[in-house]
Amino acid sequence: MYTILMFDLDDTLTDDYENIKYAFKKVAEYSKIDYTEQNLEKFWKMDRAIWKERAEGKIVTPYENDKKKKTEWLRAYRFLEFFDNKITYEEAVRINNIYMEGMKQNVVAREGCYETIKYLKKKGYKIIIATNGPIIPLKTKIEKIKIDEFVDFVFSAEEIGFMKPHKLFYEAIFEKAKITEKDRILFIGDELDKDIKGAIENNIDTCWCNYKKEKNDKYEVNYEIHNIIDLKQIL
Repeated sequence: MYTILMFDLDDTLTDDYENIKYAFKKVAEYSKIDYTEQNLEKFWKMDRAIWKERAEGKIVTPYENDKKKKTEWLRAYRFLEFFDNKITYEEAVRINNIYMEGMKQNVVAREGCYETIKYLKKKGYKIIIATNGPIIPLKTKIEKIKIDEFVDFVFSAEEIGFMKPHKLFYEAIFEKAKITEKDRILFIGDELDKDIKGAIENNIDTCWCNYKKEKNDKYEVNYEIHNIIDLKQIL
């Protein structure tokens, strides 16, 4: 019997693409580049690829032993790449700060998110947010989708310096949230290679939010849903 529901945030409870569009527009305004679908798509794909490679250990920062500098470098690195290394590192840091501020603004919840989380909390589940996303906009996002009153614990990969699906991410959250029984947890997330893979490798049951109705031939999940509201039929 589950007592703890561990949710990914971006693209699971929020529509992250809408959030990114707004933040990238702020970057475009500051950098005096055209805000076009082409530029947005280029950044979005590049950003996703970088974080995927980082989670897989393919990108190593110059500051692996300094958590704060490591985080700064990783977030600046994507803008160095986007601007083809034609800007300085310091400028990339400034642009990232503008982007992160923008990420706090236009936060769009998945349809049915508030209703579902409220329902699950009322049923007595402990609600945990476990995300690879940055700390800066994290609490603001949770507040803007109006679920902060139902969330018991929030954990970002920045706190430990390791991202899902890395084992140390889960070990850190177990310790900080004082979780001792993994069989009481259901992890709910949208990304197969991060959320689902990481949970399976740490012996946690999984619910895949397959909003795009994609094919899965990689992992055996316990549940699959196509809308967050579908959780009410499972739990």
